[in-house]
Amino acid sequence: MELMQDYIDKNQVEIAPETPVNESRTFYLPHHVVKKQKNNNAKYRIVFDGSSHSPGHPSLNEVLEKGPNLLPEILATLLRFRLHKQAIICDGSQAFLQLTLSEEDRDATRFCGLGQKRM
Repeated sequence: MELMQDYIDKNQVEIAPETPVNESRTFYLPHHVVKKQKNNNAKYRIVFDGSSHSPGHPSLNEVLEKGPNLLPEILATLLRFRLHKQAIICDGSQAFLQLTLSEEDRDATRFCGLGQKRM
């Protein structure tokens, strides 16, 4: 599939070894393709489901360390944003695939590619 090959070409994913580095922390993320139709063009992206889990086992989202809840600070942040003439923003597109994981944590975010070996 083109999307998977694009991720590989951009070094956003890698072909995983058959044997996980850490068996006890191996998790395969379910995913599906979403089509966004805009005018006559269709754009496809892969959506990963970190909240999925097997009966009796936690999901990946449940075992990840949770950061602070920044929602109560949103008003103050927006007001500070308006205080200056210039601002810096960033595009979080494909943010999940932009994260760099340590070698021992990579087995916790495996997924199966379509028509390919496990990733």
